[in-house]
Amino acid sequence: MKLTEMLGQTAEEVERISRNLRPSVLDQLGLVSVLRDTSKEFARRTGVSVKLACVRLAARLPAATELTLYRILQEALNNVEKHARARHVTVCLEQQDDFVQLAVEDDGIGFDLDHPLAKRQGQGGLGLLSMRERVTYVGGALKIKSVRRAGTDIEVRIPLSPIAPAAD
Repeated sequence: MKLTEMLGQTAEEVERISRNLRPSVLDQLGLVSVLRDTSKEFARRTGVSVKLACVRLAARLPAATELTLYRILQEALNNVEKHARARHVTVCLEQQDDFVQLAVEDDGIGFDLDHPLAKRQGQGGLGLLSMRERVTYVGGALKIKSVRRAGTDIEVRIPLSPIAPAAD
């Protein structure tokens, strides 16, 4: 491989990593557009159908909340791709009174939350632990429901009233 090709690939990889840290499109287009694009790209790449149901948000969400919801969707879709063997995923974003809710449901093989492997990191592996920590950071709650051969439901609820993030 020529040096210029390697440099080009390296530059593209750095750009991809940078974009994933805080995607500028999140700032430019907003959460709903980013969730839509992420879902479409996932469906195209994996062949898993994704139904996206988003209600129009009353106002722009705080940046930390938008980023948390985006990352939760990324991780949920990553788990579907790696583990679920699902054919369909439903993503629903809605605002109700004083909170915003993201639900991601799949029709995959599910898993046993009581199994020792699921419990080893407190309700799941590193992906689920990461979700839980992200949601806690913005004062929200995460519910995971999974049944063998019946899929997995992930529900995130984040209050819209200002809550100071946990101190590091």
